[in-house]
Amino acid sequence: MKEPAFAATAARLFGLEAAEIGTLGAGHINDTFLVAAGDGRRFVLQRLNPRVFPDPHAVLANSAAVSAHLRARLAAAGVPDLDRRAPAPVAGSDGRPWAVDAEGDCWRAYRYVEGARPASAGGSLAEAYAAARALGTFVALLADDAAPGLRETLPGFHDTAARFRQLESVVATDPAGRAGEASRELDALRARRGYATLLAGGLPARIVHNDAKLDNVLLDAVSGEALAVIDLDTVMPGLAAWDFGDLVRSGAAVAAEDDPDPSHVGLDLGRFDALAGGWIAGAGPVLTADEAASLVTGALVITCEQAVRFATDFVAGDVYYKVARPNHNLDRARTQLALLAALERVQDELRRRCTACFPETRS
Repeated sequence: MKEPAFAATAARLFGLEAAEIGTLGAGHINDTFLVAAGDGRRFVLQRLNPRVFPDPHAVLANSAAVSAHLRARLAAAGVPDLDRRAPAPVAGSDGRPWAVDAEGDCWRAYRYVEGARPASAGGSLAEAYAAARALGTFVALLADDAAPGLRETLPGFHDTAARFRQLESVVATDPAGRAGEASRELDALRARRGYATLLAGGLPARIVHNDAKLDNVLLDAVSGEALAVIDLDTVMPGLAAWDFGDLVRSGAAVAAEDDPDPSHVGLDLGRFDALAGGWIAGAGPVLTADEAASLVTGALVITCEQAVRFATDFVAGDVYYKVARPNHNLDRARTQLALLAALERVQDELRRRCTACFPETRS
């Protein structure tokens, strides 16, 4: 994590003199700060993690293009408060929507959305529905012919087969001497290798968020209305089922993603209904019949894939995700496996519930 004093220097690259600065959020990847300028305005300032994003300029160009497209679509529909619903990046000193500091790190800045808060996996069902609908609408707004052509900034991001191969490669070298500690989890994952091909072929590529979690939606702090989808680093071509799957994985689970006791983990069907109903209300009009049928499969695949990723990072020595305690990534892998088992037990019922969310007149 870069220190606030270092971030204050980066803020000047955007013409911002920080009267006060502090860390913001608890993300696993980037360093994020809240900058209070001397004139009372507040900004979100973020440094992209170069280990995670090897081509940060492409990431920043993608996110700026998506922001511009969303603003244009919302403006054409007469939606007010564009700065709250599709925050635009602040231009750096060279006019680009980002800046590079003396150490070569890439930064971006946005106006802080006042009077808003992130949606929460522990919030009300109405909040879950509103945030899920915003994430589904995000996919729909980027499905038109004028949508920007985006670069695949993280090739193979949801290539589940490649994630399994990476896991086995790390286990073979065992750089941190941890593979033995994760032997039960590794066996459970190997038994589910079939998930790697369940979404392969036949589904249309779309621009999707690729990190469709509830806390990536800002809600109005008073009304609870969904305002903006944020954290656009991973927006690129992908499958609708990936976004739906990550939403269910992160939003319908009982217990936290890093709960050290996997026996606490389960699936909240009421929250699943809220998430599925909201997301399908937003994205459903643009989905094909095959995409609609793939949604629950997406939840299974993405949950399995995330377990693989956490297990890989644990065996590798915690080189990707931020950790706060020993075995943090192993705990995360265990919770994902417990959630996957819960999804597997009721997958047919989940498919029935998703089907019920679509209009009967659907072709």
